[in-house]
Amino acid sequence: MKKDSIKMRTKDINGIKKDGKLSLLFLLMAMIIFIASNNIKAQTADSLVAEALRNNVELKSLSYRIEAAKYRAESADNLPAPTLSVEFAQLPFSSADIFSQPVSQNLSLSQMFMLGGKIGAMTEVERKNALVEKDGYKIYRNNLIAQVKMSYYTLWLLAKKIEVQKKNIELLEDLLKTLNTTYSVSGINQADLLTVKSEIASDKTQLVILNNQVEAESYKLNKLLGRPLNSDRKFDVADIPEDSVRLSEKELVEKLRNNNPELLKMNSMVEMNRAMVTANNKELIPDLMLQGMVMRMPKGMPVTTKTDPMMITGKGSTEYMYSIMASISLPFAPWSINKIKAKEEELYAGISGIEYEKSDMQREMEAKLKEALVKYNTAVDLEKLYSKEVVPLYNQAAGAQVSAYQNNKTNVNAVIDIYRMLLMQKMNYYMAKADAQMALAEIGMITGSNSLEH
Repeated sequence: MKKDSIKMRTKDINGIKKDGKLSLLFLLMAMIIFIASNNIKAQTADSLVAEALRNNVELKSLSYRIEAAKYRAESADNLPAPTLSVEFAQLPFSSADIFSQPVSQNLSLSQMFMLGGKIGAMTEVERKNALVEKDGYKIYRNNLIAQVKMSYYTLWLLAKKIEVQKKNIELLEDLLKTLNTTYSVSGINQADLLTVKSEIASDKTQLVILNNQVEAESYKLNKLLGRPLNSDRKFDVADIPEDSVRLSEKELVEKLRNNNPELLKMNSMVEMNRAMVTANNKELIPDLMLQGMVMRMPKGMPVTTKTDPMMITGKGSTEYMYSIMASISLPFAPWSINKIKAKEEELYAGISGIEYEKSDMQREMEAKLKEALVKYNTAVDLEKLYSKEVVPLYNQAAGAQVSAYQNNKTNVNAVIDIYRMLLMQKMNYYMAKADAQMALAEIGMITGSNSLEH
């Protein structure tokens, strides 16, 4: 009994040790899987958009243009620089002594004052221009987001095409193995072997083309992301989400009118031109210039009569005098006022042109929005049709053709044809998915909003 109990305890201990080793092994495997899953993360479209917004070179350039426009407004909000002048009057040619020989030595300071709020009006023009620059930044940012997403979905589609192409090559290679076995046993027609081999070679050429297209699209995306064009970083695209448009056509049109940055820029340009009209009309208000002068007369004040001036003997004592002068401009003079009036008409004509251009652009964008909605709805319908009916039916048909060929009820060409059709329908399915996402990106770009929900 003791021996049995000792054996049982030994077995229990060994079992515990084995269970412990298994638990440790499973723990290590789980850790490896966790680390691998963290190291190999598929990139989403949103992550690439965020990278582009941080690093795109053109976007940075436009941000500096906004900053420059703000400084330009700050610069405009100042008076013109004053003028300081020094004059040595009536210095004889026989002397170079500018300190004792001139009749007078004059020091003057003048300042132009722009009356009637001219400086404020010009500053407002520059502020409006800063808003125009900001809208230009938003336009590029909006288009950049759409371009990154479309490039991402293009890469996703190419990856799926490569995946389907490789799967089709595997199927054909499996068929070729079967034919080789049959050929060695029963001696089937060698033409069937060559037909399958040529089809595999043709599919491999398509694979080369698809890989080259991936490389070309990667260059384009690298440029958008601000990466070096020859960056070694590969794009591991994630599966695209099942997004949908949750706004009605009427709501999307309203979003377009209120949020599209190109239309908003047109509004800002109109406002800037109106500010320019205000600034231009203020030019009719005269400018005031004040000047003060201090005069030093080293030989004393010259005395004159109505006939001949009394000559300075050079024995006079130094005298000081001052003068004050005020002058105004006359912009409303008949020979100059037309300049201001013509400029006003020019600006109003420009405003009318911008408003008509905005109206035409809005109509064009609404047409593009409707077209993108049709494209999106078509792609969604095709996606459902391909996934639920077309591809499953072709899968069944392919299996039936292979079975029929193995039973000598059809030829190898029929099998290859059904494989081609199956390949085409799978690619059509993925194209429909990509088209739906590209249409969503286009709708987001047109409406000026990444979110298409309430």
